[in-house]
Amino acid sequence: MGDRLKLGVVGAGAVLERYHIAAINAVPEVVRTIVIDADADRARRVAERYNFPKWSTDVAALVRQADLAVVLVPNGLHASVSCELLGQGIHVLCEKPMARNVDECLTMIDAARRGNAQLCIGHNRRFQQHMKLAKRLLAKGLIGDIVGVQAEEGSIHDWPRSPAYFDPVLSGGGALLDVGIHAIDLIRWFAGEFDRIEYQGNGTATTVESDAKLSFSLANGAKGSVAASHTRGLSQKLTLIGSEGFLEIGLWYPHVGIRSAKGKAFQNFYRLDAAVPRRPPLDGSFVDQLRNLVAAVRGELEVLVNGYEGMAAVEVVRRAYTGQAEPSMRNIKS
Repeated sequence: MGDRLKLGVVGAGAVLERYHIAAINAVPEVVRTIVIDADADRARRVAERYNFPKWSTDVAALVRQADLAVVLVPNGLHASVSCELLGQGIHVLCEKPMARNVDECLTMIDAARRGNAQLCIGHNRRFQQHMKLAKRLLAKGLIGDIVGVQAEEGSIHDWPRSPAYFDPVLSGGGALLDVGIHAIDLIRWFAGEFDRIEYQGNGTATTVESDAKLSFSLANGAKGSVAASHTRGLSQKLTLIGSEGFLEIGLWYPHVGIRSAKGKAFQNFYRLDAAVPRRPPLDGSFVDQLRNLVAAVRGELEVLVNGYEGMAAVEVVRRAYTGQAEPSMRNIKS
């Protein structure tokens, strides 16, 4: 196996306990070393609960203790914390959204370059098995050319949020940046770059939006929309409409339904289920995401969602918030 990578965590809140601890437990190539949190009591409590030998309120302490950091702080701190670590050669897995704006994303990319460190952005859904299946089905051309896209994701908050989460300056945005960016990243991965966009949201100068709708065209001419909400239960699905069928992909559950003009089965069935949810559904995406970063650190693979990929999704949201209909940065590659 080789030497295990020493792993530290910055941010000991709900995201760590709900998602990332289980992933860390499932990746034997890493060994936990330190928890960093601005709240000393929380840092100590989480370190003790999950068997991290050290804790601190100082990010600099992680540099002395770890090779790799999982950054789970509020959006407004993603860039500053990640840059401090990346610039000193610490590999970083930063939760989505990458940052509040493109300028912050660029500083993170530059810090990774200067520190010769790997940067992974936490768009974990690309690692879900049913998303990979959908990607393979698209590659086979089963639904023809993509001509339409519809995505909906929304629910009422299901855990406590800090005041920073609702502040447009500290967070960078609301429902579109927090929830809708999942669909934006997947649409780019499945169907290509965003072209013209039009945004509607209920945010104000002092409060982030709780409901948002993004209408768009893609570079390939497809038309579509993304709806995101923190106040309503939406369909939680992404539908890709092709010239010869469609794919319906679950955003919350591992489901893929397909219709194709190229199969005899569809003469008798309107659609077929290509993936059916387990009960309860099992999501190994956070495990595979961390494994991908570990493999990249070891020179075995490329990071699937690197800084440029993370930045491209943030740029779509930034354009929405600033009313910029036309793209300004297309086909940026690492």
